[in-house]
Amino acid sequence: MVEDGVGNQVAGAVTDRGVTLVGFGLIGATVAYALFASGPTTTLVLELVVPVSVAIFLLWYGQRDSLSAGKQRLIAATAFLSALASVAISLWITYLYTLRFGQTGEPTQILLTATSIGLGVGTVLGHVYVDFSRHYRAHERLSQAVDASNDGIAIFDEHRHRYVNDAYTDLYGIDRSLEYTPWDALYTNAACVRIEREVFPALEERSSWRGTLTGIRQDGTTFPQDVTVSTLEDGYVVIVRDISEQRDREQRIQVLNRVLRHNLRNAFTVIQGHANMIADQDADLERTHVEPIRHEIADLLATADKARGVERTLERRSDRSLIEPSKAVRSAADRATAAYPGAQILTHVEESDAPTVDGSIVDALHELVDNAVEHHHETNTGGEDGLPLIPADATPTVEIGVQSVDYDGNSRLEFTVSDDGPGIPETERQAVLNGEETQLDHGSGLGLWLVTWIVTNAGGDLRFSDRPEGGSIVTLSFPLEGSNARGREPDRSRTQTADAR
Repeated sequence: MVEDGVGNQVAGAVTDRGVTLVGFGLIGATVAYALFASGPTTTLVLELVVPVSVAIFLLWYGQRDSLSAGKQRLIAATAFLSALASVAISLWITYLYTLRFGQTGEPTQILLTATSIGLGVGTVLGHVYVDFSRHYRAHERLSQAVDASNDGIAIFDEHRHRYVNDAYTDLYGIDRSLEYTPWDALYTNAACVRIEREVFPALEERSSWRGTLTGIRQDGTTFPQDVTVSTLEDGYVVIVRDISEQRDREQRIQVLNRVLRHNLRNAFTVIQGHANMIADQDADLERTHVEPIRHEIADLLATADKARGVERTLERRSDRSLIEPSKAVRSAADRATAAYPGAQILTHVEESDAPTVDGSIVDALHELVDNAVEHHHETNTGGEDGLPLIPADATPTVEIGVQSVDYDGNSRLEFTVSDDGPGIPETERQAVLNGEETQLDHGSGLGLWLVTWIVTNAGGDLRFSDRPEGGSIVTLSFPLEGSNARGREPDRSRTQTADAR
């Protein structure tokens, strides 16, 4: 058994370097011929030009890193078969020549030249076959993936479709091929005008475009679609998705949102009016019952306003802008200093060549600073969720920073917002980290959800940790592609303090 295993390993090693071994074999045959052949040196050199050239080519080709063991075996086999065919043809031609003219050349030289030519031609043919097979398999996999896609995919030029998958024809309710069909036949007049004025110019400028258009089905009905267009060498590729259900769902949510917000505000106004009337009649009732009612109404109205603010912030993301990390930190610090004159706002910025980030990160920093300052004294009356007590006269201190950090060669850009408040309750953290709220695990506000949505949409991660001296640290972490910068501790000599009294 051991001998069989060793034999298999040796055979495998030999076949894995098949082309190289064929080259060495041809060199050996060439050297042997040169040692035993006779004749003028010039003639011998001419006879060896082809074998030596082919042998050098085989040795070079066999050492290429791109050749796998399977490719080596296939190309070597093709070269060997081609050499046999070349030798057979050469011998047949030599035999016919001898029959006709009664003369023959040196058979050894004929065999060597024929073998060399056969090996060279076979190697080239094997390489062409392997390369063609690779491209063919890749094309087949791509075609299968495109055909299996649930999104409509089409390739077209400036006038007509050249290829469409089944999902694309299904979107329009068409049971025939759309190839060579004018693309503008599938869109409304307004959509065609937008394509001409907006889509094509955008493709010329940046080679891609994404937006919504209105398509026309075969039965004449229209439907909204999310469209992504990219430029090819001689046309365009389009990915289309029907967003009718998404649009309907968004409209229903908007209507319900407006109705509920309007009706609740009106109902709260009525309740508050009656509560005030009761308070005017009885001071004891005002203290024991009316004040809690007023407090809850104020909280609910504040939550409604907060929800509207979150909605507006997320809507602004359609107008994406980029900002330098250091400017994002300073922008958040300047706003916080103006908004909270009684708080101490610190910043630390690591000077680096970090790329620009999504401008919405500033909104996330604003929200975290607001949360840290506004909830600083929230639990000073007594230990909710096991959080520490904060003296009522304590000055909130919030630190905003940015630096690049290296995790085992993986460089990331990290924004941090730390505070000396009571910390973020575990239920708040788990709700946003798990991505859902349950009856037993839910948050009390929308602020952290807004931060989570912004960071996720910008391609980052959100982390929570506790400060050893009390308070919390929220980290917004984003990958730094292509960066080898080593993470460093923030340089406290650059720490800027904005202390408003």
